[in-house]
Amino acid sequence: MTIKVNQVTLYVQDQAAAVDFWTKKVGFEVTTDQPYGPDARWIEVTPPGGGVRLVLYKAGPDWPVLSRDQPNYVLFAAGDIVQAHAELAGRGVEFLAPPVEEAWGWSAVFLDNEGHRFHLSQDSANS
Repeated sequence: MTIKVNQVTLYVQDQAAAVDFWTKKVGFEVTTDQPYGPDARWIEVTPPGGGVRLVLYKAGPDWPVLSRDQPNYVLFAAGDIVQAHAELAGRGVEFLAPPVEEAWGWSAVFLDNEGHRFHLSQDSANS
């Protein structure tokens, strides 16, 4: 039996702003966008070349929202973290600090348009 991660849901307050962030700043592509309920859409964005899709799901009004100080449990990896940081920062992605080499590998944290934190590491094959 083979099991893999297919999609990860990100709960967002503003789907249009989230699409703008993930496509224009991070470089993902919209792969699904269709009605989903009365006031929402089912929107999936995918990294260039494929991979795990992010579902940009409209959070309900009473759902807890992550604050800027809370981590998000979605972690990304880049072939060259220094280059990825430079490109993303050049597109307006906010990083808390430039990439640093930790004892366990390279690390950086960036924020999305709603202030959620995401971890960026260097793909271990390129360390």
